[in-house]
Amino acid sequence: MKLKKFGAGVLAMAMAASMMVGCGETAPATTEAPAETPATEAPATTEATTEAAATEEAPAAEAKSIEATEITFWHAMNGNLETVLTQITDEFNANNEYGIKVTLVNQGAYGDLQTKLQASAAADALPDLAQAYNNWLTPYIDKVVKLDDFVATDFDNWDDIVSAYRDECSEFGFIHAVPYNKSTYVLFYNKTMFDELGIEVPQTWADVEAAAKTVMDSKNIAFIGYDDLAGAVEASLHQNGSDYVDATGALFNDEKGLETCEYLSNLYNNGYARLVGEDGYFSNVLSNQMIASYIGSSAGVSYIKAEGWDLGVAPIPGNVAKAANMAGTNIVMFSQDSNKQLAAWEYLKYITSTDAVVEWAVGTGYLPIRTSAYETDAYKAYMDENVCAKACYEQSKDFFFSPTFDASNDIRSTVPSTVEQLVYDKADAQKWLDTIVEAINAQY
Repeated sequence: MKLKKFGAGVLAMAMAASMMVGCGETAPATTEAPAETPATEAPATTEATTEAAATEEAPAAEAKSIEATEITFWHAMNGNLETVLTQITDEFNANNEYGIKVTLVNQGAYGDLQTKLQASAAADALPDLAQAYNNWLTPYIDKVVKLDDFVATDFDNWDDIVSAYRDECSEFGFIHAVPYNKSTYVLFYNKTMFDELGIEVPQTWADVEAAAKTVMDSKNIAFIGYDDLAGAVEASLHQNGSDYVDATGALFNDEKGLETCEYLSNLYNNGYARLVGEDGYFSNVLSNQMIASYIGSSAGVSYIKAEGWDLGVAPIPGNVAKAANMAGTNIVMFSQDSNKQLAAWEYLKYITSTDAVVEWAVGTGYLPIRTSAYETDAYKAYMDENVCAKACYEQSKDFFFSPTFDASNDIRSTVPSTVEQLVYDKADAQKWLDTIVEAINAQY
């Protein structure tokens, strides 16, 4: 396909626009929210059942002859995100050799997009392409086009896609999507406070506990908070070498699980960690210097107002292992027309090419989906100026995604309130373990 390279001027303009954004969204239509809720930036979910068969394998794009056609792409990108997506799409429309026109349709927030996709699936009126989380797809997975043949015969190095993203896009037993707007959880911290107290950025749970004691003794405030309590439990279990859940139930009712609950319960019971309360998100609390650090989505960095102090961003501390929640949607193909499938694949190849990935990442603050993008001069320059992007890259090998199965949404809904009550009750580790396991298993 005859598509021009992105010019240096375009990248420079995108970089200038994004330096104020960090790894976050600019002027989103919805407020900042912890990852993984249906209406927000979220780690999708793995290990799905495959009872519903997907549509027949899409035709491989070999020696293709594509007729001019229009492709509809439903998305939930707003503000600057929509501007950059439109810019990339306009370039594809102007330069592809087949006369393909991709029409972007903004469906509002993620929750709106999810609702409209579900209704359209029931009416057999799905778009050609759409952003989606894996856990949205289970009711209509049979309508998703398998992309295995496309990837095998007509994709530039699938192995160049970050491995965790590849795994997420094939968790139903076939390649059902390509990754796109991705973020991860990181540790945001008050660098000025850390420097004042001589605190090194924590690498381990022991480091967290030691730094938390220093902050409590000196400032009488909590050291850490978690925007996503369910994500905190899941990530902490992985950091301790334990699994979390699968389609059969909780997998951590053992010594590893108890150790994890001991770590978390001790943080809260000692005042080293706190709940967010009426502030809604810890970006507000950190901005007001009422906490030393918090773990939240990199997509929320633009909400932190570091006035009179310096912001630091680092990979999430670990224990026996490192593990970082990843977030963001993938792009799914629904078109059942063979010519439209070929046309849609041309667009997907284009927007996931290294050049387009760099333009998207630099312009929006989302993470590159290709390892080669991290090695480009443009993205290296971006990371040199952006501590959030650099921290995300440093832990990209540690990404994990949550499993998708019938109970996964219910689990994500019940764990946060369960943890909150345990914190209020100042429960011990065994009570944490028993209560969380029981709450999770009750959702099956």
